[in-house]
Amino acid sequence: MTTLLSIEVSPRGERSISRALGKRFIEHWLQAHPGGTVVHRDLMKSRIPYMDNDWIAGVYAPPEVPRTPEMKAALDLSSELIAEVQAADHLVISTPMYNFSVPALLKSWLDYIVRPGFTFKLAPGWPGMLENKRTRLLVATRDVYTPGTPTEADDLVSPVLRRALAFMGITDVETVLAGGSLGVNRGVVKLEDHVAQFEDAIARAAR
Repeated sequence: MTTLLSIEVSPRGERSISRALGKRFIEHWLQAHPGGTVVHRDLMKSRIPYMDNDWIAGVYAPPEVPRTPEMKAALDLSSELIAEVQAADHLVISTPMYNFSVPALLKSWLDYIVRPGFTFKLAPGWPGMLENKRTRLLVATRDVYTPGTPTEADDLVSPVLRRALAFMGITDVETVLAGGSLGVNRGVVKLEDHVAQFEDAIARAAR
């Protein structure tokens, strides 16, 4: 049975464009993978802490050094998040762009799963340990960032996510850039009409 891990980021609930994109993706994915299982990780509900010394020291201290309860809690959360990725065949990350880059909550998720001995090896070349995990990025943006034009350079979400995922061995990554959301935010365009513009791209990505 095929498993999809859906990472949701936006704090806007039913008003979120990225969550609406993710919902459409899941609907198409379930049509393409009858009997498949969807696991949801809502980062707004999880409230993953920023990386701190408890995580760093817990990961890198020599094995003989006792771990404090705080270290153990940080490592347990890291292990839980990593296990979700390890168990998934496919991933979809639905996120808004904040100030040209990834939201802090999504960065925290990345920081907790990029972990030596679990998702990459402490060896020459830093080999990634996660493979064969097809990943799709659904990025809601205010402006339009057209590939191959000067505006593409302002999209820092896609390259950051692609590089972090590739470092862990996930290289089958495609992005749907859902740009032009300003009209929705200003109440000029209906959310469902805006999302409908990307229906074909989402359907292709979900196959």
